[in-house]
Formats: sequence, structure tokens, C-alpha cells
Amino acid sequence: MSRVKNVPVLGGRHELTVEGFSATTEHMELSYRLTPPLPQSEPDENGEYGDHQPYVFLALEAVDDVGNEYLDSGGAFGPSADGSTTEGSLSVQPGPYADARSVTLHLTLFDGTREETHSFTFPLGPTAE
Repeated sequence: MSRVKNVPVLGGRHELTVEGFSATTEHMELSYRLTPPLPQSEPDENGEYGDHQPYVFLALEAVDDVGNEYLDSGGAFGPSADGSTTEGSLSVQPGPYADARSVTLHLTLFDGTREETHSFTFPLGPTAE
């Protein structure tokens, strides 16, 4: 899969790169990178942020070409080894249905004030790898 590069997100403050997509019988996973890195602190009990930047929530949902829906099943993210980006992955469940030939993933980012969704379509089946 070729990478999707330089998709502006969060009002243009960050760039999203889709690093990969994989599908198993259990789930489908989207790997990504965000530059510059996302803030690492969640708000405290007073709603204040340690670095005065809002925490960013990410969610993933999907629908395939025959109308089957897939729900967010979590993920993980953190700073890259050099700290210059945030690297992560998000998954949806279940794995693709046998009759599906493509899937469109909807990645939603929410920073407390702005919510935006970006969509990416990937082939499924034996030629998807």
C-alpha cells in the first residue's frame, strides 16, 4: 500500500500520514503518523492542560462496499523514538466480511473544540496486501 501523505488535520496544525492498513479475520487496523506530535497530557480535574494544548481524541469507524459497518475497537499511540511525530494505530471490528471487496475507514479527530473526519478507502481480499 502506498502511504497517504501530508493530509492537513486539526485545522492545519498537524499533518497526517497513513503508514499502513491491514485486515485479519478478527479486525482491520490503520497505522498512522501525525506531525508535529500530539500533546501528551489529558486535562486535569479543573480542565487545565499541562502544556496548554488540548488533548486529541481519535476514533475509527468503517463501512465496506456492500454496506457492512465496523466499529472502533481501540488503539494505541505515542511519540516516535526521536519525538518528532506521534505514531499510532486504530482498529475496527470485526474483520472484513467475505463478500466485501473494499472498505472505507472514517478517522475522526476531536480536540475539544473542533471535530473533523477524514476518509480512506482500501481494497480487501487476496490482493489487498
